[in-house]
Amino acid sequence: MAISQTVYTLGTAPQEIVAPSVDTQRVTLRNLQPQFVGSEYSRRGYAFQFTQTFTIPAVGTATFVMATAPSGAQLVDYDIVTDDGTVNAYLIEGATITASGTPYPAFNLDRNSDRVPASTFDTATTLTGGTVIASEFAPAGQFTTGGAVSEHVYTLRGSEDYGMQFVNTSNQSTNVYFSLRFVEQYNGLQDAWLGTSDASYRLGAGQEIQLQMYAGEAITALTLGTAVKVAVIRQD
Repeated sequence: MAISQTVYTLGTAPQEIVAPSVDTQRVTLRNLQPQFVGSEYSRRGYAFQFTQTFTIPAVGTATFVMATAPSGAQLVDYDIVTDDGTVNAYLIEGATITASGTPYPAFNLDRNSDRVPASTFDTATTLTGGTVIASEFAPAGQFTTGGAVSEHVYTLRGSEDYGMQFVNTSNQSTNVYFSLRFVEQYNGLQDAWLGTSDASYRLGAGQEIQLQMYAGEAITALTLGTAVKVAVIRQD
C-alpha cells in the first residue's frame, strides 16, 4: 500500500488529476483556494485595495475610472470620509469616459503575495452618459462605509470602464478620503469542477471530498477561473 500526494493547478481546459489504476484506490481531493469569508481573501493574497485622498472645490466634482479585469471585479467594501463638505458619490456604468493616462496603483493586501490586480484606476478627464448603479451620501465630517458589512457587494462586468464620481454639494472645498477593497476571483471562479463545467460535481473553495475508486477509473477537472489549486492524495 502506498500514499502519494500531488497539487494540480487547474485552468479552463480539462486536466486529468487522478489517473486510472489497476487496483482499487482511495482518493482525497481538496480545493486549496481560500473561501470567500471574512478576511480570508485578504490573508491569502486575493484582495486588492485602491486608496486616494483628494480635494474637491466648492460645488465641484472629482471623477475616477476603474477599468475592470477581463473576469470583472467584485467591490467587497469601501470607505468615504469627508471633512468640511457634504459629498454625493456615484458608481456609473456604461458611460463614455476619457482617462488622463496616469494610472494610480492598487496594491495587494498580502504583501508577501506576488499577485497584482488586472483592474486599473485613473483620473477621468471627461465622463458622459451612463447609468448610476450605486450611490452614497457622505455628510460633512462623517464616515461612510459600504460593502459586505451592509450587503452592498457590487459585481462589475469584465473589461468595462466604470466611473466613480464624487460631487461636493457644499459651498466650500472639502478633502475626501476614499478606500476601495476588491477581488477578481469571485462567485465560483475559485471552484473546481470534476468532469465538465456547470454539469458535474463542484468542489468549492476550501472543500474536500473522499472517493473509493475502482480499477480503470479516472478523474478530470477544470475551473471557470484561473490557477485554482487542488491537492490529490491517493492511497492504493
